[in-house]
Amino acid sequence: MKYIKLCAILFTFTAIVGSIAAQTPSTVHVTLQNNKFKHVDLINSYGNNRNVFASSDIVDDQFSMNLKLDNDIYRFDFGEENYFLVVVKPGENIQLTLDADDLHSIPSVMGSPSMDFVKEATSLTSRKKTVLDSLNNALQADPRQKYWSNLTQNFNMYSQTNNDVDDYILSSYYSADSLLRLCKTMAPSNKVKGSEMDLFISSANKLLKNLDNNYRPFANYLENVGNYYDFSAGRQPNNSEFYEKLDKYINDVNARHQLALTSVGSYMGEVRQLIADRDSLVFNDLMGQKKNANAWAERVIALANTHIAPTTSKSAEYQQPMAGSKAAGARLVNDAQQILREIVNGYQVQYNAVDDYVNGRLIDLIKQHKDDIAVLMFVDMFPREQNAALHEEVVRALHVTNPEHPIVKERWNILNSPAGKTSIGAIAPDLAFPDPDGNIRKLSDLRGKVVLIDFWASWCGPCRRESPNVRNVYAKYHDKGFEVFSVSLDRDANNWKKAIKDDQLVWPNHVSDLKYWSSEAAAIYGVRSIPSMFLLDRDGRIVAKDLRGAALEQAVKQLLEK
Repeated sequence: MKYIKLCAILFTFTAIVGSIAAQTPSTVHVTLQNNKFKHVDLINSYGNNRNVFASSDIVDDQFSMNLKLDNDIYRFDFGEENYFLVVVKPGENIQLTLDADDLHSIPSVMGSPSMDFVKEATSLTSRKKTVLDSLNNALQADPRQKYWSNLTQNFNMYSQTNNDVDDYILSSYYSADSLLRLCKTMAPSNKVKGSEMDLFISSANKLLKNLDNNYRPFANYLENVGNYYDFSAGRQPNNSEFYEKLDKYINDVNARHQLALTSVGSYMGEVRQLIADRDSLVFNDLMGQKKNANAWAERVIALANTHIAPTTSKSAEYQQPMAGSKAAGARLVNDAQQILREIVNGYQVQYNAVDDYVNGRLIDLIKQHKDDIAVLMFVDMFPREQNAALHEEVVRALHVTNPEHPIVKERWNILNSPAGKTSIGAIAPDLAFPDPDGNIRKLSDLRGKVVLIDFWASWCGPCRRESPNVRNVYAKYHDKGFEVFSVSLDRDANNWKKAIKDDQLVWPNHVSDLKYWSSEAAAIYGVRSIPSMFLLDRDGRIVAKDLRGAALEQAVKQLLEK
């Protein structure tokens, strides 16, 4: 079934079985609703090789297969990635009804307890998808979601545009100020020397064009902003504080733009006329005439003295509120996004409730059928790191009923390896070793506490450099239920005891069998390098490994607060 990913596919097997032992025959009869298929092969559901165990043409929307197969999960392959997973057990007479348009579902099943389980589990997983699709559709149609999505997108563009406009306006002020300085420098008496006329005209024309080029985006903005941005329509109730901030931002922007309009904008007509007249004189080869050059220069000087000089202070007045306005715009975008997130979270809460309920039902169902090979189709829906106990329960049950099954054997070996026994989510294996005084200290005696198992040694530099941090976390959280269980890989008792004293490792739980890298505790936990740490919750379950510094303290704090 497409909706089920048999995680065993991730394992590599060259074949399902070396040879198929003689089994009590089983039969499978399938009726297809909405049939569109013509042929079907029964193949292995995992492994790299495609083993075809049976084939059949589909006639009158039905097909049957007589099989002699081991108890396992197989796949009906209809071609073009259309397939259905089926559990076949020797001696069963299975009757299935499938829907060719939806191979995620099983309309009916008879004659197979395993497929009864699969049908029930499939119905549960399908329920989650149905609810998710329904909530997604409702979310997309929610007018609140639409409004705040559009407002967030539009306001973000609006604020970014205003930031760009601010840059253009400031550049306009800078060009105007440069033009005024040019006039004061080259025409202190409002006259330009004949020898400097060409330089003045060239420099003034460049500054006028810069001024025009920088002001034009602002002029275009003023002409079109009303057509693109309207934040007054459709305002939502119960968001008055947001709208107050929004209106203030808009009013501040408008006031700033009005300042630019009445200062720089007031003389832009003359600026453009000067550019046009100069270009015309040059085009007609008339700028070389002294009277024309003088007249054009005098107009530039008059512009600078009459219009630009009185507005030189406006640049600072315009720039002063810009940083605050930019920050306010960013905050408004974040506020709108937060409102949108709250709307989405409302739907997420609804889905989570269904998801938790269905997952609980599915886990109970898996546990009820834990000795059935069919559970392999569903157990990996629950990640092992968060559901180690469930996986262990299933593997132990399947090892009894299907000990030679390749997937079961693989997982059984993993479960019983040091890595499996000490993986995230597993109950930490007990340790019982002598302390420096020869008394046996057991890890299990600390059950109910948050515990850090710390593998270290006196000869390990990195271990001892980490010791102050462990010591600080112990001092801060010991009274709240935190313990350290230190396992030393020393071989000299005196060195071990001296390091405990020198590093002020004041907790009582120090153990070692003084076997160096042959340490039995290290073998149990699969420790091949130190420092190596395992953090346990109050139930003795491993929740994290090899945390250092602030990460260790944060994890301990969170566990103690649960």
